[in-house]
Amino acid sequence: MLSRTGTRACLSVGRRRIPTSLRHTLSNTRVNDIKSCPITTIATQQQHVHSTYTNTSTTNSRRSFATKSPKTSHTNEELATLSRAIEQNNIIQTRKSFSLLRSSPNDRALIDRPMIQKVLMLVRKGQKQSDLAFVRDLVETMQHDFNIRPELFEYHALMYAYGIHERPQDASNVLKRMTQMPEKDIYPNTVTYNILLGCYKRVNDYETALRLFEEMERKKNIKHDLVTYNTLLHFVPAPKALELYVQMQKEKIQPDGYTYSTILSVATREKNSTIGNSVYKNLLSNPKLVKDTITVNSLLAFKANQPDAGLNGVLDLYYRIPKRFPHIKMDVASYNIMLDTCLKYDNPGRAFMIFDDLKSSGCTPDVVTYGTLMDAEARQKNMKGALSLFDDMTYRNITPNARVLSSLANLASQETDSQLLSRVCDIIPKYSHDFRLDTKAYNGLLSGLAKHGRSAQAQTLYDEVFRHNAREADIATFTNLMLAYINDDQLDDAMDIYYELREHCQNAEPGQARITLDTTFYTSLISAMTALSSRQRKQQHNDLNTPSSVPSYAFMVEEKPDNSVENLDGTSQPNLLRALTLFNDMRRLLIRPNAHVYTAMLNACAKYRDAYALEQIHRLIRMDLYFDPDTAVYNALMDAYNHCGDGHVVLQLWDILMLSSAPKIAIDQATISVVLDSCGHNGYSHKAHGIWRKVKRVGFDLNTNNYNSYIECLCRQKGRQGWEEARRVVLDEMRAPSAIHDPRPPFEEKTLNTLIGFARKKEFKQEEVDELEQWKQQLLS
Repeated sequence: MLSRTGTRACLSVGRRRIPTSLRHTLSNTRVNDIKSCPITTIATQQQHVHSTYTNTSTTNSRRSFATKSPKTSHTNEELATLSRAIEQNNIIQTRKSFSLLRSSPNDRALIDRPMIQKVLMLVRKGQKQSDLAFVRDLVETMQHDFNIRPELFEYHALMYAYGIHERPQDASNVLKRMTQMPEKDIYPNTVTYNILLGCYKRVNDYETALRLFEEMERKKNIKHDLVTYNTLLHFVPAPKALELYVQMQKEKIQPDGYTYSTILSVATREKNSTIGNSVYKNLLSNPKLVKDTITVNSLLAFKANQPDAGLNGVLDLYYRIPKRFPHIKMDVASYNIMLDTCLKYDNPGRAFMIFDDLKSSGCTPDVVTYGTLMDAEARQKNMKGALSLFDDMTYRNITPNARVLSSLANLASQETDSQLLSRVCDIIPKYSHDFRLDTKAYNGLLSGLAKHGRSAQAQTLYDEVFRHNAREADIATFTNLMLAYINDDQLDDAMDIYYELREHCQNAEPGQARITLDTTFYTSLISAMTALSSRQRKQQHNDLNTPSSVPSYAFMVEEKPDNSVENLDGTSQPNLLRALTLFNDMRRLLIRPNAHVYTAMLNACAKYRDAYALEQIHRLIRMDLYFDPDTAVYNALMDAYNHCGDGHVVLQLWDILMLSSAPKIAIDQATISVVLDSCGHNGYSHKAHGIWRKVKRVGFDLNTNNYNSYIECLCRQKGRQGWEEARRVVLDEMRAPSAIHDPRPPFEEKTLNTLIGFARKKEFKQEEVDELEQWKQQLLS
């Protein structure tokens, strides 16, 4: 049956209800009644066989059926039982009753060809080995036991039975036997080859099937027909299926609905718009060709994968289907295709409207439905919505699959609510015992725990999944485990894991290491090591509330031959020392630092105001032949020197950027704010005037942050003159937040608070300060 997994699944041709023209080709679907099986034109053949048989010399022996004997009553009862068993498709009883009749010489005379054919028609479909043995024995012994010579019908039944039991070679041997007895007037025909093609389809041996297809072309009295092509189209590779469809048209064999449905799915998968559009139009213009929901789903899937259709084009077809094909009712797979399409076009709102249609239609959503909707919630980072869908799914007794649990785990990696994260941590172990989630899913869960600093839970999860469950961890697994300890302020434990991991990688034989330390690994750890925890932020507020007294270092540091940060005196902050350890290891392992690593190290130097470490990092940046710093790195470098009190170095870096014509290091708004902040904090306000005039003269797009930095810089000048100039800038060069049509940048409350704060610091009269507060309220209102 066509897999119910949304648009992608509908692109593959799955087993389904086989049409009349294909039922003998051994699909897993059931073929119940004799009339619907086209192994031969059975009605005609049975009449022919029966009329022929009744004129043979065996007619006199059959007349004993009408004579009276002690066993007549028993015989009639067994015949009636056999007939009922055949009508009820009861293979076991059919075999039993037939064997009882066959065991008696008198009753054996009652068995004729039509009866044998009815028995074979039923038992050939049996799944048991004893069913196959029964069919084979009956065909091989019927002439001896019943004086009835096997004909095409009986050999076809035996080949079919071999196909059911996935023994195509034995079926092929039957065909060879048929070709070797022309004296019996038995010649294979197209139906014979079609049945054999079905046998190879059963085992998915398309190569042998195609050779058989070519053999048919070489036979004089055997031609391809609709069944031949439908059988092959069902399981050959997609490009070959399209070739066969073209050949079918050249042979002027009229396709049926099944052909069109199969080819449309293949064309969708192969993105063949030429054939796909042709079939699509044929089906829409001939509703009678659309026999089942599978074909409708193929139409939806094809339309959903047309780049020029868009969501509106697919929705148009979706809403036309009830009127165009009133005899077809969409199933849950139809709605799953639409849900997947809405997700593809990033329209989760429409997806939930389709979900309402599904429930209104009476269809029952399945795990694919909920998985798709949970993906829609995941795109919106809505963990509450995803868990609500999960609760609804379990309320309907739908067991979640790996996709659902993986979606929750991946969503957990971004979750900020600790309680929702805890729910996911409880759900996944409860349901994941039935199947094996991939490492990526567990890494997502570890990532969520790491962000919240829940190291104990992360360690427990690692032990259960990777240490004791023989699942292979990757570099992301260890990264998240270490981040959990770092964010839990257990840095020594994180470093213990690192040292063990580093030792494993160094001692592994070449090509044998399962884990490779890479740039992403070091970038993540260094960024986490240098980020301030909540406890450290409080400590920094207490220790660094006053301007730094760290001595300045010259811009042109001494060049050293080594490529590591050494000779630190131990006064650096512990987190920064650990980050420097990682940084040095990274360079020794010949892993090139990228812009993120350098930026993280520079930001740490700025946070901890470590001028010596900053000098070393700056030296390494200039010595790194494989690294060209971009504007973001220059901004971080300037900011670090600003926090360390080296304002003149900031100005030198500014001059380098202004003189450079390389677009990679073109100044941006952040650069301007950094240099202005540095001028204000380090006593270079006179330089700020020239910088401000220059950027305004060249027409640089200045934002509110730039103005705030310049205003603060002016206010830091001694006396009142700079403050007055700052107030003038606010009045003349900025606009009120409500004046949205004014092209000037808007001032904000922070801007006005800066003016008022420095007015108090400069000991303005209280009346002036009060007037400034009223002025602020007027401007903001």
